[in-house]
Amino acid sequence: METIKLYAFSAPKEPRLCDEFLREHRKVLEDFGISQVTTNNDRWTKDPNTYVIVALHPQQGMVGGIRLQIQSDEPLPMEEALRKLDPRIVNVLHGLKSYGNGEVCGLWNANRYANHGIPILLSKAVTAISVMANARRMVCLVAHYTQRHPRRNGFIVIEGVGDTGKFSYPIPSITAIAMVNPDTMILEHATDEQRQQIFSLRLRPEQERVEYSGGEPILVQYDLRVNSNVLDLHAYQSIKTERMRYSA
Repeated sequence: METIKLYAFSAPKEPRLCDEFLREHRKVLEDFGISQVTTNNDRWTKDPNTYVIVALHPQQGMVGGIRLQIQSDEPLPMEEALRKLDPRIVNVLHGLKSYGNGEVCGLWNANRYANHGIPILLSKAVTAISVMANARRMVCLVAHYTQRHPRRNGFIVIEGVGDTGKFSYPIPSITAIAMVNPDTMILEHATDEQRQQIFSLRLRPEQERVEYSGGEPILVQYDLRVNSNVLDLHAYQSIKTERMRYSA
């Protein structure tokens, strides 16, 4: 059985892994014919408000990654990408900031390790760490062919921007969709199965489980402890209550 480790960390704490993330992500973009993306820069590598999750294979190295960038005084990648296409995105993101908002971005999967369900696993893992990273809201800008991943985890389309949430970005042949998770604690729009798995990862961020996201079984070693991963009592009780409610 294949084994993968999903490791979460604050970006400045792992500069070597951040550099590898950048290199591998750019390779994937180039394979899609995308060479100039405004938001594909290295500023986030020194940002303490950025959390990274990487998929590590024992033989093939880093085979996937995703980021969660918490909204601060600097604009989120989504704003940088879309404000010239639709200025309304600025007000949308500003309205989410007071809740604690983060953007899920930079999702990639190495072509040498495709068809193992890595994007599904990374999308679930980044939703799991959102509460510990103080992101009670999350947004993402995804290509149309990956929209199903965030949707399973509770994201819905931001229909008030673009063409009912859709943009031709970063190249004309790709339709990007702006999405928001309106409550990362409760996850009311997530599927029941995903919600249960996310709650499990929040309560036990270091665990092993066999996943079937790519069809074949894969042993995933989760190491999602960020910010000491200490949940306050209110957060713990909320997760426990919601878990019981959706288990009934």
